[in-house]
Amino acid sequence: MINTAQLEQQTELLISTLNAMQAAQVGEPSLLPDWSRGHVLAHIDGNARGLARLVRWALDGNRRDMYISPEVREGDIQLHAARSLDQHQLAITQSAEQFADEFAMLSADQLEIEVQLRDGRLVKAGSLLKLRLQEVAIHHLDLDLAGTFEPEQWPATMVDQLLPEAARDFQRRGELPVGWLQSTDGTRYEIDPNSKIEVAGSAPQLLAWLLGRSDGGVLELTGAARLPLVPSWR
Repeated sequence: MINTAQLEQQTELLISTLNAMQAAQVGEPSLLPDWSRGHVLAHIDGNARGLARLVRWALDGNRRDMYISPEVREGDIQLHAARSLDQHQLAITQSAEQFADEFAMLSADQLEIEVQLRDGRLVKAGSLLKLRLQEVAIHHLDLDLAGTFEPEQWPATMVDQLLPEAARDFQRRGELPVGWLQSTDGTRYEIDPNSKIEVAGSAPQLLAWLLGRSDGGVLELTGAARLPLVPSWR
């Protein structure tokens, strides 16, 4: 089960990466199209603040939107991308602490209260912890700083939950021409029963590939000369 200790550990790893960065690296490209590392860091900060607003909705019963509007969210990312490295470090540390402190205030009953994400999905307040963990862990990779963070450093519980979820999504959409994913732990995930292509590797590396955070170079491919392009997951 995903817990607060795992989020704390992933946040500490992210902050360690920030502490090792050089100021000039903030403006360099990230893994995400048209986003610098500063954009990624601004998004990570804004996500914590947005999720904290949803926690406060569950705490006091007063509806709060995760973001004021899509335009305001995008505008804040563009504006805050230009922060200095020191400013990014401070913002991410403060917003992470705010989310953690307020999430810890939720009672057992409040964890079951439904709140609405920015895409309209209704989720229980308790699941905001999982969503925040995914944001920190996945976007850490998006900083694209060689040798600082790898998919194998993702919490195993997060991978165990998210890999089958992503596989089911692609199976339902029918957009990924792969028959099976074969994890080294022995688990197989069916994507397209009409395809003979099989992709094998560790669960973290398979997930990183499905999420567009890896080119799949470490994966084993059977039934094709090259890995197919993975459509955007979400």
